[in-house]
Amino acid sequence: MQMQDMGETLPSATVGAGMGAGENKTSLRPARLPLGRKTGYGAGQLVEMIVESMLNIFVLFYATAVCGLPGALAGLAIGAGIVVDAVANPLIGSLSDGWRSRFGQRVPFMALSLIPIILTFNLIFSLPVGLGQTTLFLWLTLLSVSLRISLSIFTVPYQALGAQLTDDYGERSSVAAWRWGIGILGTVAVIFLGYGVFLAGPAGVSQRDAYMPFTLTLSALLLTGALIAIRQGLAVREQPHGSQTPAGPIHRRLWGEMREIARNRTFRILFVAGLLFNIEAGVHQALGLHVVTFFWQLSPGQIQGLGMAAVLGLVLGAPLAGPFGKRVEKRTMLLISMIGMVICHGLPATLKLLGLVQLTGGGLMGFLGVLAFSGGAMMALTIIAFVSIIPDAADEHEHLFGTPRQGLYFAGWSFATKTATGAGVLIAGTVLQLIDFPVNLVEQDPTMSLPTQMTDWLAIAHGPGAGVLSVIGIALVLLYRIDKKAHARIMADLTVRRRTR
Repeated sequence: MQMQDMGETLPSATVGAGMGAGENKTSLRPARLPLGRKTGYGAGQLVEMIVESMLNIFVLFYATAVCGLPGALAGLAIGAGIVVDAVANPLIGSLSDGWRSRFGQRVPFMALSLIPIILTFNLIFSLPVGLGQTTLFLWLTLLSVSLRISLSIFTVPYQALGAQLTDDYGERSSVAAWRWGIGILGTVAVIFLGYGVFLAGPAGVSQRDAYMPFTLTLSALLLTGALIAIRQGLAVREQPHGSQTPAGPIHRRLWGEMREIARNRTFRILFVAGLLFNIEAGVHQALGLHVVTFFWQLSPGQIQGLGMAAVLGLVLGAPLAGPFGKRVEKRTMLLISMIGMVICHGLPATLKLLGLVQLTGGGLMGFLGVLAFSGGAMMALTIIAFVSIIPDAADEHEHLFGTPRQGLYFAGWSFATKTATGAGVLIAGTVLQLIDFPVNLVEQDPTMSLPTQMTDWLAIAHGPGAGVLSVIGIALVLLYRIDKKAHARIMADLTVRRRTR
């Protein structure tokens, strides 16, 4: 097959050639999945959501305000995983695409990752007392890199496994919604157990000794979800349609595979848009605890309430995706949700900085709570739209290039999502360094007031500043072209090819 750039027009008149009457909509994978298959697969999302939520919400505050590492060093240590992911994600994706075993393509990787994930996850929130800044920085960097690699070994094959469950355009949105809806329970557990149990009390998030039992409890939850998903993976472990035995050693073929997907216009659009969206979310989340504590001056109880409002939005956003997705194209849902999220993230600080909002007490909490809830719902819809679009784009890639690359496609998405706690935290840490945010604040006085100029810059970076990144991503999404009709033509062509292999 002649390779084509993704900007070319998809063939429509000949894709069904050779198919009998009534066969043009037939797929070799089931169009509908039983609910148990969706929920069992979705349980695996607890792994990523628990780890990422802990990193997004707590790690920068823990490393700087609790453990005393300067913001720039903390951001660099945590963000070091980006460099590693740039190599690890496509490598893992390519390996799982070509893996052959009696346990299938994806499950061996998922199972292999569990012990290192749990080990490094707990160690990163139990940093030793008394280490010098250099030693502490190096130790945190080692743990951050190790956790990134371990998490990639689970998430990339896990996400690619979801793309193999069904070929149906609409059913993929349902799978993505269930995966997100179950996974967000991991974020609920992080916030509830954190603010409500382990980090409750007057000292709040400053309780250094409380983080280890907190992460151990979370580890039990993510392990349970992982094992349930692995069981579902074993149930569908037969090789996917279009699977081909890879030729040559991985270090030689990987570069060619990466060049191949980089030639794909749709992949480039989704990768860069997803990257910008996740960096914005990472900056917003990494600075969130600093902003609500020092800019909005909320109490620990109010912070917990605000966090739960955001999580409630994340939870309720999942069931909205189904009916919303039936009425509009996936691209339309993605654009609407990204625009809504940027507004919810940037509006509160912007209005206060302009002097247009001077609320206090219950009025302030109501205002922030509504926007936190709405922002959570918009983020849920954005992620579900992205995740349901990626398998369609991978189908288009197979249609144009003749090679299935689900693992590499989800490697790109996995890299982008980890950027939320990589580049996002790195940028946030740099902001803290630039505004001279005090080191060892817990030891000095956790209740001290910071200069107004410092808290204003925190709020600008947290909201409108970070939002600029998602605005650029929105502009890129406008260039995405696969809709329901285009995908139906693609699958008709792939069905014919797969039957003749």
